[in-house]
Parts: sequence; C-alpha cells; structure tokens
Amino acid sequence: MNFRKQKQIPIFVLFSLLGTMTLDSSAVDYGKYGDLAENYLNKPRVDNVFNKVRRAANQQMSPELKIVNGKIHDPFIALTLPTGDIVLSEGVLELCYENVSAEHGDARLAFILGHELAHVANGDILPTAVFSAPAYHKIQQNYRKTGPEKERRADKQGVLYAAMAGYAVDDLLWETDGDFFLTWQKETDSHWQPNSTHPSAETRAKDLYACLKQLLDQLPYFQFGVRLSHFNHCDEAVYFFKAFSTVFPAREVFNNWGLCELQRARQELGKAAYTYWLPSVLDVMSQIDGFSLPSVPKGEEMSSLARRLLQKAKTLFHKALEMEPSYLPANVNLAITAFYLDENVEAQAAIENAHQLAPNDLGIQGLQALIKSQHKQPQKAIQALEKLAQQPNVPLSVFYNRARLLEQHGRSGADDIWQQLARQAAKLPAPIRHLVCEKTACAAQRKQSPKATWGLPVKLGVRTRRNKTLARWQKSQKVRLYDIYEQIYRQNDTAEVLALKGRVAMVVLKKFERLTQDDLSAYCGQPLRERAVVSGTILSCRDYWAALIVDEKVKEVWVVKGN
Repeated sequence: MNFRKQKQIPIFVLFSLLGTMTLDSSAVDYGKYGDLAENYLNKPRVDNVFNKVRRAANQQMSPELKIVNGKIHDPFIALTLPTGDIVLSEGVLELCYENVSAEHGDARLAFILGHELAHVANGDILPTAVFSAPAYHKIQQNYRKTGPEKERRADKQGVLYAAMAGYAVDDLLWETDGDFFLTWQKETDSHWQPNSTHPSAETRAKDLYACLKQLLDQLPYFQFGVRLSHFNHCDEAVYFFKAFSTVFPAREVFNNWGLCELQRARQELGKAAYTYWLPSVLDVMSQIDGFSLPSVPKGEEMSSLARRLLQKAKTLFHKALEMEPSYLPANVNLAITAFYLDENVEAQAAIENAHQLAPNDLGIQGLQALIKSQHKQPQKAIQALEKLAQQPNVPLSVFYNRARLLEQHGRSGADDIWQQLARQAAKLPAPIRHLVCEKTACAAQRKQSPKATWGLPVKLGVRTRRNKTLARWQKSQKVRLYDIYEQIYRQNDTAEVLALKGRVAMVVLKKFERLTQDDLSAYCGQPLRERAVVSGTILSCRDYWAALIVDEKVKEVWVVKGN
C-alpha cells in the first residue's frame, strides 16, 4: 500500500532512474517518518508474517522491516527505503487488525508487505540523493505517467507472494465495506491525498480479483499432478507441476515435483530403491485450494540418470524449504533423497528437522532410526525399530525396514516379519508388495467382486472428440502441455475429467452427500491401502481408484481403471 505525505512523495513511488547513484545506508533518516517502535506490542506476530512473505518472495536482497510510530499528520506509512528496507507505521499495523480476526489481519498485512517486497524485486527504489537534484520535479511528472502501472504490477506480485506464504488473501475481497481497498480508503480518508500516481481502489480490487481467478483457473494442473503422482504416473505428472510452477511457484509445487523426480529415480534404480521402505510425503493441498471469489544404499551402483533425477529432486526440495524451512513434507523427502545419494550428513539433518516438527509421528521416527543408525550402528537401528513396532497403529514400513536390517546383519527374526507383512499384502505399495511376496510366496488372494461400482459419467479410455457427454461440460480453453495434449473438463463442482492424448485417463468424482469412509470397502474386492498425506489420507484400491479423505469425510474419488 502506498500513502503520500502532505508535501513529499514517498520514496518507493518513484523509480531509480539515476541507476548509477549509490546510497550509504547510514544516511537513512527514520525521523521523518517517526521514531522506531522496537517495543511494538504485536511485533512478534508482524515479524512472523514478514519473514514468511519474504521467504516466499525468494529475493536476492534481504530487506528488513522497520516499524515507526508515525507522525500526527501522517500516521499511515508504508514505504520502501532506498536501502530496500520496508517501513510500516503503527497506524498501518493497527488498521490491518482492526475489527477483523487475527488471521484476516495477517492476510491484510501479508498483502501490504508483498506489495512492498515487489517494489524491492522490481527495483522501484529512488536514491535519496535525487531529492536534492534539480530533476526531482521532472521525475515526479514522469511518474504520474508510469506510476499506476508500476503500482498495479506490485499489487499482482504482492498478492502472489502473500498467497505463496499461505495467507488467505481471497478474504480481502469479502470485507464489510466490499473489499480491502475500499475499507482502507474509508479508514484513511482524512489523511489520504488524492493523486494520479496510483490506480483507484476500484481498479486495484478488480486486479486482485483477476489475479486470484487466474490462479484458481490453473489450480487443476496442481490437482491432477497430485492425482497422477499418487498412481506413480510421474512421467505425466511432472508436466502438470512444471506448468503450475510458472504461475504459482510455491513450496508444495516444488515438493511434489521433486517427489515425482524421486519416484522416477526409484524406477531407474529398480529393486535397489526398495532395500528399505522410505515413505515419501505428498502434499495434496495447494495453499490456494480453499480460495473463493465473489459470484540408493551405499555400495550399489547408481546409473547417471538416477543420480541426475535425485539431484534434481534435491534442488526442488531445497527450493520448497527456502520458502518455509518448517515445511514438513520437503524435510522428509529431502532426507530420503540425500539417503539415496549417500549424503548422510544432509539426510540426518533433514530428518532431525522433520522429527522436531512432528515429534509424535511414528513413520518419521522410523525413518530417523534408519537414517541415523543403519550404517554405523545397525543394532541400535534394529532396537529402535523393534521398540516402535510395539506401539499401536505403527506404519508397516517400520516392520519392513526392521526385517531388512535383521537379514543384512545376520540376525534372526526376519522370517516372522515377512510372513506378518505377507498377511497384509494388499495394504503394501506395489514395489514393496512384490518384494515381500518374493520372500514369502504370498498366497493368492481370492478375487472378490466389489459390491458397488462407481457410476462414472464417462468411460475411461474413450475418445474425447465428439463425445456428447463432455461436449456439455466446461472445458479448459488452452492446451499447455503439448507433449501429452491435456484436456480438462468440469461438470459444475461434482466431477472432473482428465484426458491425455485425446482419451479419458482419469475421472474425479466429488460432492458425496451420503458416502462415508466405511462405505469405500464395498467398491473394492480387497482391503484398501492407506497412505498418509498432508492434510488428509488417501485410501487406494490397488491401481484402480483412490479416495481422498479430509476430516474423516470423503472429499474426492479418483478413478483411473475400470474396477
């Protein structure tokens, strides 16, 4: 947000036209804006919002946030200094949280900070020396022509940074007075000095709406990337994550893209990738998902391709963690990737971070025991996994990894564990199930016909061209992924269809009024496999279909094969 002083244009509303000029940071005079308010009561919360938005912006500069008490004639100050630092007054901060929930106030503040960080990123900073230069008035006059467009660009980038940081910026369109810009204009009217260097409140609200609508229009790329990657169709899923990252380069996008690269590396490694069971973490929710708008182990040979894929995955996990170091999925997945690469120090550091974030997660405890001890202290790892195995609801990966370690180090007891796992073969991921069955000759399960079938609005595998059903649905207007020629169809908010290369590849069913989690077993002739994900659980019937469970309710069913 930008507010003008009575007789002085704030520094950020002009641009560095004199790019060769430099500024000594010691020359900054905060006194013109008020005294620094280091003891501001709500400073920890404000600092937390600032740090999250700054990390999401992922800039080379490291701007700091300065809070001032403001002047009597100018209590509302939000500007960027020539140093790149950002100044907010107590008046601005109080207005952010006035008459709204703390979370809504955070979203307001995140947008303001994102706007200012966009000015930093775009180089929209004027050296202090220009204020004494004869060119001052000419620069001011030029800015009246270019300023509105620069401010609109900062708005669009700012809302993106705030959304990537996890703040519900769509709330800004649902305020009591209509939207955030009208609210702000009303509250600051007595101090607002009309000028032609900024867009109107109406224009800025329309821009915010258009920006969020564009993101939501692209959200299916993330969602279908998640669904495809769950079924290990990562060769296709990476196209979707890569496309979505061009409009919303957020932590969950890089995490899931990296997870696909990790999975592709596992395929290249073959059986060596499953010496241990290392459950990676998929994030099924984008941070804009709930927005709404008005109306290999050491010693194994690794192919150069597998190593390149693992290195790419590691880079993507690091990107996610640069945005939010406390992001649990990327910490877990980074630990697994570093473990494959035999980079033990990084693997241990990442899994330790994950354990600190989720100290009660038994799956993470199992990974921690394996990564920290399996090489130099295998007996310690075996004992830790044995202790974990005695707890209720422990992940099956704990049993699998313990059996592996017992076998590798000549200990007894592995056979009983393999038999125990074989009795639950239907609950194991396909690669793990095959390895367990090789050791135990798993008894072939009697194939039972499901008691219920999914009533699909369109058959899987049919051509989309001239399909009468899909012709009545809303279709995505653009084909962006020409290698696989994706088409996305929607039937209101009840179903979606993904077609690849002209044929229906997946049907997504939504809006279940009566279907419960307990009902799902009737749609599968064998036990369902459970997979914990961020924000929910996925229950799968082999590679036929999967149901996303959120808050113990069936949110979606993804069907990829006839059952």
